[in-house]
Amino acid sequence: MKRVLHWPALGVAFLRDLVLSSVQVARAVVAPGDITRPRFVVVPLRAQTDLEIAGVANYITLTPGTLTVDVSADRSCLLVHDIFAGQSGDGTRAGVTDGIEARVLRAMRK
Repeated sequence: MKRVLHWPALGVAFLRDLVLSSVQVARAVVAPGDITRPRFVVVPLRAQTDLEIAGVANYITLTPGTLTVDVSADRSCLLVHDIFAGQSGDGTRAGVTDGIEARVLRAMRK
């Protein structure tokens, strides 16, 4: 029952992320010069089941500016392309681990 309460929160968070990332990508398109810093980033996963991994991967892919490219063979990490990752990709890693993955796991786990 508790997990059901997290689904609306996940939906609201996704819509917020969708709007914010859409604005960020639109700004990058119309801004003079290149403000993107694309990079492939390896993101470690706490998600374990196929459904949890698919939930995290799809959330990332549905958010403009990011794309889940691959899941490691041992299912312990994702390869994510982010057009705003910067030099290290630490922000992308933290955003997925502390934000996206945490919300998805709260909604999917008991």
